[in-house]
Amino acid sequence: MARNQYYSRYGGSTRRRSAKPRFYVLLTLVVILAVAGSFIINVTSQVKTLNMSTVEASYLDFEDIKSVTKWHNKEVRFAYLTFDDGPSRNTSEILDILDSYGIKGTFFVLGTAISNYSNAEDMLQRMANDGHYIGMHSMTHDFDYLYKDENAAQNFVGEIKEQQELISSITGGFESQLCRAPYGTGGTFTEEHIAALIEAGIKCWDWDIDSMDWSYNASQIMTKIDSDMTLWNKPTHTVILFHEKDVTVEVLPQVIEYYLDLGYEFLPYNPDSHVIKNLVNSVDL
Repeated sequence: MARNQYYSRYGGSTRRRSAKPRFYVLLTLVVILAVAGSFIINVTSQVKTLNMSTVEASYLDFEDIKSVTKWHNKEVRFAYLTFDDGPSRNTSEILDILDSYGIKGTFFVLGTAISNYSNAEDMLQRMANDGHYIGMHSMTHDFDYLYKDENAAQNFVGEIKEQQELISSITGGFESQLCRAPYGTGGTFTEEHIAALIEAGIKCWDWDIDSMDWSYNASQIMTKIDSDMTLWNKPTHTVILFHEKDVTVEVLPQVIEYYLDLGYEFLPYNPDSHVIKNLVNSVDL
């Protein structure tokens, strides 16, 4: 069969020539639709941008957004490691341990410790530079002067303000807004103490878990922490009290692993997201 007869019989030659106009028509329509679609998307994007730039500022306010309480159906929990009475010869090693885990702590430093420890200023500067929070634990830790004297409330706030200025001068501007009362607020604070701190704009933290590291060994500390966490039903925000003892350095990695296994995230104190933790039940401290 001749080649032209083959095409004629099966419509090859005739249909191939007639398909070309259809193809070009379809191609033209596709191009037109693509250009039109691109124009519509561009205009829509510009309208959205215009709306966002002209919307009232209150619409962009994040204050009304609820904080995250669950992630992948698990409750979000936060642990705050706090250390009293430093800086000391153990401060550097405590900071090294925290750094190895990528954790930031909260250090309630003492005025007499700053005066008596030769590397105190370097330690405070390192705390500030590394993102830890520096809190105030008074200048003297003197129970009678801070709580029994007839001017006890003024004495207390006076020492806290003095320490606030001292920390700022050493660190080059760290403005501490949080204190921890020596011996805690429970049974020591009067209404005058509370009022004086509120007037000074200073918050005050106690604790949920006392590690008893000033008395216990590492095994006893872990047993107590686990017992207290069970007693308090693993609260969302947990403040753990340590002192800068030799056993603190020894047990700290175990404590960190314990809370990580429970699903806790470690945070330093954040004045922009204050958590109330005091034993006098004041919503203002």
